[in-house]
Amino acid sequence: MYTYTKQQLFFTAEMCLSMGSLMSGLNILFRLGFTAAALTTFLSGWAPTILVAFAWNLAVAAPVTNLLISVFATTPQQSLDPDRAQQIHQWATILIMCLSMSTWGMVIAGVLPGLPVSALLFTWVRSFALAYIIRGLVVRPTATAVLHRVFPG
Repeated sequence: MYTYTKQQLFFTAEMCLSMGSLMSGLNILFRLGFTAAALTTFLSGWAPTILVAFAWNLAVAAPVTNLLISVFATTPQQSLDPDRAQQIHQWATILIMCLSMSTWGMVIAGVLPGLPVSALLFTWVRSFALAYIIRGLVVRPTATAVLHRVFPG
């Protein structure tokens, strides 16, 4: 079983807190607009969403990502190709977390059962595009800076 360092757990918590908050807030704004109902909806589902994201990341996304890295980033000499491992880690994590958490959002909103497949695919594509941009421009650089401030060296 994989064990996490304090730094890895802290970074994972930062990423889940930031991405969960921003993506949940944006998706609620897209659905309800900038209203009091949107704020109430966001606040009522915020803590469960962050907790589910953190648990899902540790229990599912990280082990699947580590498996993919061990299968596809290992050279014939049984050494790890660090560049390939980093690419697999970044893409696998965002794909797994984005698709599963956007589906979680639809489930807790009660819209998944009656949602046409085209709307589901549109939501997944929109969520992935937003998550990729937000993670790259805001969340990952901020989380990395905070991590280095909290755990210097």
